[in-house]
Amino acid sequence: MDIRQRLKSWNRDKWERKNHAMYTVYGENRWPWFNDRLDPDIEEFFRERNLLQLDILDLGTCSGSQAMELARRGHRLVGTDISETAIKQAKLALGGEQGLQIEFLLDDISASNLSENRFDLVLDRGCYHSICMFNHYEYVASIKRILRPGGTLLLKIMSSEEGRFVNYDKFGDKLIQMPYHFEKKQILDLISPHFGIEEIRDSFFYSSVFDPPAKARFLIVSNT
Repeated sequence: MDIRQRLKSWNRDKWERKNHAMYTVYGENRWPWFNDRLDPDIEEFFRERNLLQLDILDLGTCSGSQAMELARRGHRLVGTDISETAIKQAKLALGGEQGLQIEFLLDDISASNLSENRFDLVLDRGCYHSICMFNHYEYVASIKRILRPGGTLLLKIMSSEEGRFVNYDKFGDKLIQMPYHFEKKQILDLISPHFGIEEIRDSFFYSSVFDPPAKARFLIVSNT
């Protein structure tokens, strides 16, 4: 098994362990960046552009709150996660709620099984900053493939101005910052060669369980 395959297996197993531990101890989503509502800046994006009935991917859906909120607004949603436990919790959270066009799937964006040109919009609220150090190019290739031409990526990542949540996972003898905290220039240099950046602003990972919320950078990106 080559290094990239080993990293994919390590990352999948790591998140499965973390999510299993989360739901075993708390029985609910207690990640500090969990929000049971849409973030205000994401809500604003949809409202100002009067976007209706889009095909949307909620990438790294975890317990599915963002996907369900968007589905309640009439959009068609797919929520994906690398963790089986997370997908199970999202399906449980959906429960018997009727009329929502939503599907939760196990999928790894670095080797995605999602079909080409499937989505008008991808919402990534915390996935990329967890895999950027070892799966940047795979991520970019997958997003470009599954987004329709002219489609939008809403990307929210941890900001370098946030002094908390500076944690490291270990792969062999290598320390990997998880989540990675981005300087503005860093993320622009990584994303701009592949996409058109419409806007980047300072923001937060608005949270239902943690106050004050973590500082973030929010990008509106087009699939040019």
